[in-house]
Amino acid sequence: MSRASEAKLPAPKSEEFVFGDWTLRVVKSHIMGSQCEASTECTDETEVEKLCNLCRYERLLTLPSLPDMVFANNLLQIKHKSGGSISFSALSALQCVNDQEDTLQVAHAEVWKEARADCEFAQKVVKPYDWTYTTDFQGMLAGGLKAEATTERIDLDKLRVREEIKFYEEIFLYEDELDDNGSTRCVVKVRVMPSGFFVVFRHYLRVDQVIVRVNDTRLYSPVGASHILRESSTREAPIPKLQVDSSLYNNPDLVWQYLPLVKEKVDKIVVES
Repeated sequence: MSRASEAKLPAPKSEEFVFGDWTLRVVKSHIMGSQCEASTECTDETEVEKLCNLCRYERLLTLPSLPDMVFANNLLQIKHKSGGSISFSALSALQCVNDQEDTLQVAHAEVWKEARADCEFAQKVVKPYDWTYTTDFQGMLAGGLKAEATTERIDLDKLRVREEIKFYEEIFLYEDELDDNGSTRCVVKVRVMPSGFFVVFRHYLRVDQVIVRVNDTRLYSPVGASHILRESSTREAPIPKLQVDSSLYNNPDLVWQYLPLVKEKVDKIVVES
């Protein structure tokens, strides 16, 4: 994609919502192109922050290929007035994909990697890596925020109570149809109510006839609080063992409730004193 074609694309849209001591910032933009976006090719000497999106991803990631759809500019950032923040982006999520081994050893894997052997993203030797792009990313902490152990839990029943929605956004980070063998998708949703704000960062994976997996990270901060509760979980099941209608497989908002819990982590994000 040249600078000329890039100029025709709409600029990223940025929006902020202030909730007490927190500012929620959302950036939404178009899908990243498959070629260098610079008018002159990016070089090895170019500083990372000056690279086009594609070349920056190639520099910072060791994956042999990328998902078909990457929203490189999309972002959710939650920033405390003290300066600390937690953020969610496609690059950060992909940096947590396993680049050393296949985590799902099925026949589809070889078909998938062969299809990506000539990927324009990077001229790298195709090596074992997680071809499903599953990520266990839980948000990038920066500044004066830190995570500490807690026994507190998010009250999901309370979140089901109907409230006015003051702010809501769904931010797509990346997606791929796995060469028509299923779907892998990374999305973050945020909503703000009078009682607090709630975030769900979700990686959803479906390999047809093989597995459904959902990695979730939920954040909740009640009104007036200077902390965020964070719960991260992995749920998965082989499709032959799922006792639900097959129509649910394609709906991560429903199917996760029927998947056995594999692992879970709970902590609290606090402002460093």
